[in-house]
Amino acid sequence: MTIAKRPLRLAMAAASFAACGAWAQDDADLQKKLANPIADIVTLPFQWTTNYNAGPFEKPQYTLNIQPVYPIKIGGGWSLINRAIVPLLSNPAVLPGQDRKNGLGDITYEGFFAPLAGEGGWIWGFGPAMVLRTATDDRLGAGKWSLGPAVVGLKESGPWTVGALTTQVWSVAGDDNQPNVSAFTFQPIVSYRLDSTQSLGYIGIVTADWEQKRSSQRWTVPLGVSYSLLVRPEGFVPMNFVVGAGYNVIRPDNASDWFVRFQVNFVLPK
Repeated sequence: MTIAKRPLRLAMAAASFAACGAWAQDDADLQKKLANPIADIVTLPFQWTTNYNAGPFEKPQYTLNIQPVYPIKIGGGWSLINRAIVPLLSNPAVLPGQDRKNGLGDITYEGFFAPLAGEGGWIWGFGPAMVLRTATDDRLGAGKWSLGPAVVGLKESGPWTVGALTTQVWSVAGDDNQPNVSAFTFQPIVSYRLDSTQSLGYIGIVTADWEQKRSSQRWTVPLGVSYSLLVRPEGFVPMNFVVGAGYNVIRPDNASDWFVRFQVNFVLPK
């Protein structure tokens, strides 16, 4: 190698090293945003859950949730983060002679008004939660239109993201022959980043059905852990894979005990 070429090679190596460092930093920032349900990114997650020993005959129940998130800047330092949950369900029989029922469940919409957060500050948002009467069968939905508030708050500190997303909805219309709805959800947000592409977290949503008169039938409290991996396929959008499992330590009669989950999250351009 000539002396004239050495500076060029060194410059190219330095540029490559810097690019790798910038790429890793981008991965770390993106992974942090993926742990934030009201981050300013467009995502399209597909979440598959198998709930074991569900129903009186202890059969598996399957759910595929399609959960798009689309933020819109509305001015004044505020954004509206639009989140939807579109459930495709496969529910086991609950009476002798019944077949498994497959179809669309009730779609949920959550809209969070969120201010821009400063570095190291709290991230929070609030808005409406609406459950739409979209189920294709009575066994796949509540048969009601429901409405209520939704609130989210979280804190980012080093490799940790910690917070919660909470909703409470009440039925406002629908089938008079179906029970009224008063449903509470509390989704803990706990994520620990192992490096720029990998993290561990909590999975599960605490729920309460206030219409249940017996307290033993009211609460579902899961305890679960997940592993997340961020990848960037060449020529494609970033993808985040999540696998996890959990156990419902408190649950109503005939509710599932164990569950496993697999999710792939596509990060789309705005």
